[in-house]
Amino acid sequence: MSNFLVRILTLIFMSFSIYGSSLDKFTFQNWSKPNLDVFYHLPDVIDENTKILFIVHGNSRNADDYLKVWIKLSEGKNVALFAPHFKRNSFISFNTLQMSTSNGVIRANSDLYLNNSIDTLFEFIKSKFNLKSKRYDIYGHSAGAQFVHRYLLMSKDPQVNIAVAANAGWYTFLNGADFPYGVKNTPISLSDNNVKKFLSMDLHILIGSNDIDVNSSINKSNGAQNQGLNRFQRAKNFFEYTESIVEQNNLEFNWQYQVVSGAPHSNKVMSRAAVLILLGSS
Repeated sequence: MSNFLVRILTLIFMSFSIYGSSLDKFTFQNWSKPNLDVFYHLPDVIDENTKILFIVHGNSRNADDYLKVWIKLSEGKNVALFAPHFKRNSFISFNTLQMSTSNGVIRANSDLYLNNSIDTLFEFIKSKFNLKSKRYDIYGHSAGAQFVHRYLLMSKDPQVNIAVAANAGWYTFLNGADFPYGVKNTPISLSDNNVKKFLSMDLHILIGSNDIDVNSSINKSNGAQNQGLNRFQRAKNFFEYTESIVEQNNLEFNWQYQVVSGAPHSNKVMSRAAVLILLGSS
């Protein structure tokens, strides 16, 4: 066998060993909710500057694939990546924090609600891996983006630094529609301070310019259709409506809205835009 062929085969093996092997994983059990598998990737060296980034999958529940995308994007970055796996049989409505169905039926068992869940996991992770960060970043795509923005709204005091919600299928508007489409009749108490803090967070709403398909995966309930006919319309309407509320009430507002040119409903494409926000370009 030639030396050239040996080098080629070695490169192929290295590629599969990095991106084709099984990922590190632990199972979080320190709560009353179902056990939660968490895929993760740590930098070679952990120090006081190591960031923590949570990555929330979409409705396909492929947390491992999401993590692989971010491992590649974060090469050379001092960041610890954690991708919780909300299994369908345990967390059927994770996108609404287990508080309701996507058709708006409120779930009664508040012990299973996922508000504050990431912060509980954050404290566990810091202890387990000796991480010093006082805050974390979070990224979610599609149903994961639904999770992210609702988590920021409904959690007590999320220790979030930067949040990115990309290509969400629909939203919880700050209007008089019933939860989860709006904030009327929320299953837990929502104060003015909750809303003000939500608006003041560094939240980036990302949407692909080509995320306009109306297919079987998009929520077609009346509550969702009132937000727009497709994901692009709904993202634009959500941000513009929220911006109008802020202007009317003279509130602090730190959100950003970004259209990713040419992007379809694709986590890989949206992650390339999100990494510039979360980890920078250097």
